[in-house]
Amino acid sequence: MNRLGKGLDALVGEDNNDDKGYNLIDINKIEFNPYQPRKASNQKKLKELAKSIEKNGVIQPVIVRKKDKNKYELIAGERRITAAELAGLEKIPAIVREAENMQMLSLAIIENIQRENLNPIDEARGYERLVNEFGLKHQKIADLVGKSRVAISNTLRLLQLSDEILKYMEEGKLSAGHGRAILQVAEESREEFAKKLIEKNIPVRKAERLAAKFDESKKQTRHVRKDPNVRDIEDKLSKKIGAKVSINGLKKGKLIIKYYSADELNNLIGKLQNIN
Repeated sequence: MNRLGKGLDALVGEDNNDDKGYNLIDINKIEFNPYQPRKASNQKKLKELAKSIEKNGVIQPVIVRKKDKNKYELIAGERRITAAELAGLEKIPAIVREAENMQMLSLAIIENIQRENLNPIDEARGYERLVNEFGLKHQKIADLVGKSRVAISNTLRLLQLSDEILKYMEEGKLSAGHGRAILQVAEESREEFAKKLIEKNIPVRKAERLAAKFDESKKQTRHVRKDPNVRDIEDKLSKKIGAKVSINGLKKGKLIIKYYSADELNNLIGKLQNIN
């Protein structure tokens, strides 16, 4: 079996298998990994894998850990075991390992990354669980999955995007590179920018160049087109509370108050509470 990732030896225990290096285990005795980072599978590719298994069998064993006397828990190989079931197999070759919960998540992430089965958001959420649930630092995660610390940090930053943009990335409409470009845009303009990238099928390199100019072009457009009455209200509110105020729309829209420190925020809250 090929190594799953850098630092794997530090993650798993000794093999507990027969002379062939694996055991044939009843599929119905294997439970799925609760730490699996991938939330969706490509059904077309899954059916293709099932046809391949019908013809050639399962070439690479799945990895499991012993749960109790008659049950196992899957560490890695969810697509293979699902496709094997579709192909009508009752047993599957499996390597039995000892693994703690953190190791379960790490191994699942490593395998999926190497097989390119994870979309960037599932990958980011997997890293987030390693940070939040197991207290791993970015460098430690980088060592485990064989990536740079910067790559881990950049992937985690994608989770700062809105749910709508994250959905686009999960669906494959936008890549991780697009996501990093979108992060360069002001938060209130990100969804508009993301839709533009999708509609015009803009590649990552061009998206990065556009992101650097997008906020400025938006400011110029707003300045030219904004109703004079709206600008007058903005000026009066800004003077009243001592902070920059932007109004987008009169009947329906957003009122944005900008601040640049925790002290400014506390002062604004105090002023707003005292306005009659």
